[in-house]
Amino acid sequence: LKTKAETLAKSIAHVKNITNEIVIGIKSSLSDRANDTFITSKVKANLVAEKDFPSNAIKVVTEASTVYLMGVVTQKEANLATEIARNTDGVKKVVKVFEYLP
Repeated sequence: LKTKAETLAKSIAHVKNITNEIVIGIKSSLSDRANDTFITSKVKANLVAEKDFPSNAIKVVTEASTVYLMGVVTQKEANLATEIARNTDGVKKVVKVFEYLP
């Protein structure tokens, strides 16, 4: 199913790149989803608190304590956002899904 989903996504017009991080597993509990929401809030707050950082350029999604960072950013912004997320309490893993500006 994971491979099928990736194949279907690749067949969509104008798709440049696929980052297949699909996890096949049991349904998450309400408390797990609440914890993921809390982690997302903490990462977003830390991004906003960072001086001179365009926090609205990055979308943050958390699933099973894995934080996904997405957006169109410079390499420097990506590195900073990644470090901020990695150093946020409760984050087990950070997945970068960025498109880089020159």
